[in-house]
Amino acid sequence: MGYRREDYIKANSVLTERKLAAEAIADRRLSDIHAKIPEIKQIDTALAGTERKIIDAIRLGPDGIGERMAALEAESLALSARRGEILLENGYPADYTEPEYFCPDCKDTGYIGSKMCICKKRALVMAGYESSGIGALMKTQRFDTFSFDFYSGDALIKAKNNYSVIKRFADEFSGKVDGNMLFAGATGLGKTHLSTAVAVEVIEHGFDVKYETAQNLVSDFEDKQFRGAYSSAADEDVTERYFDCDLLIIDDLGTEMTNQFTLSCLYNLINSRINRGKAMIINTNLSSAELRKRYSDRITSRLFGEFSVLLFEGGDIRAAKLRT
Repeated sequence: MGYRREDYIKANSVLTERKLAAEAIADRRLSDIHAKIPEIKQIDTALAGTERKIIDAIRLGPDGIGERMAALEAESLALSARRGEILLENGYPADYTEPEYFCPDCKDTGYIGSKMCICKKRALVMAGYESSGIGALMKTQRFDTFSFDFYSGDALIKAKNNYSVIKRFADEFSGKVDGNMLFAGATGLGKTHLSTAVAVEVIEHGFDVKYETAQNLVSDFEDKQFRGAYSSAADEDVTERYFDCDLLIIDDLGTEMTNQFTLSCLYNLINSRINRGKAMIINTNLSSAELRKRYSDRITSRLFGEFSVLLFEGGDIRAAKLRT
C-alpha cells in the first residue's frame, strides 16, 4: 500500500511552503537591491529581454543563426558576471537575490528530473510518523535506544531473543503476508518501546503504519456506529485505516471497555486483516488465561493460532529507570 494519499498531500504542502518562503525572501531582497542599486535593475531589465532577442534572432532565418545565438549567450553571460561584481562591490554575495532553497538539489520541488528527491522522501517519512500515532515516541523509542541493562538472568535471555525476532520482522517487512505478533507480559517490560521501534523502521521503509491504543481504537468504532464520525480532512470513515494500513499496532489490549459490540468490532478487525494477509502487532498486559476469560473463543483462537506470541518477563523497567 505504501504511504497514504494524505501523507503525500502533507509532504507536498511542506515542500511548497519551503519553496514559496525561499522565493518570497528572494523577491524582497531583489526589490531592496533595485531600490538601492539602479544599475542592477538596468541589468535585470536587459536580461529579461534576452528571450525576445532569441525569438528575433530565430526569425531572421537559419543563415548565421549560430553566430547570433553565440553572441546573445556571450552578452547574457557578461551581464550576469557584471551583476555579480556590482553586488560584491556593494557588500552583498553575488547570489544574494537568488532563492535560498531548503534543498538546493531539487529547489524544493521534490524531484530531480523524474526521480523523487531525498528531501521529499524525508518529508513523507515525517508525515508517516505523524499520521501513525507515534509522533511523540519516535525520538526515544527506537531499536538503537533499547537497553538490556535492566534485565538479568532468564529475563535477559528472553529479552534478547524477543529483540532479535522483532528486529528481523521490521527489517524484512514487505507489506505482503508478514505475519502477526502478540507481545504479552506485565507493564514496563519494553513491549511499547519495541512495537514503536518496529513502527519507526517500517515507516522509514515506505509503508503505512497505524499505531493506536485499544481504548482509542474501540472509541473510533463506537463513534462510527453511534455518532457517525468521519475524518474532517477527507470525509473518510475513521475506522477504514485500521483495515487498510500495511501494519496495524494495537497497544494495551485489555484496557478497553468490553461488551458485545466491542468484541464484535475486535473480532471483525482481527479476522479481516488475517484473511487479507495484513500484519498486526498487539500488546497486552494480560496473561493467556486472562485473555481467554475476557475475550470470546473466536478472538482468542486467532490470537493464539495466527499470532507469534512473545512473552516479556522481568521486573518493571520503567520503574527501575525512574529510580536511576
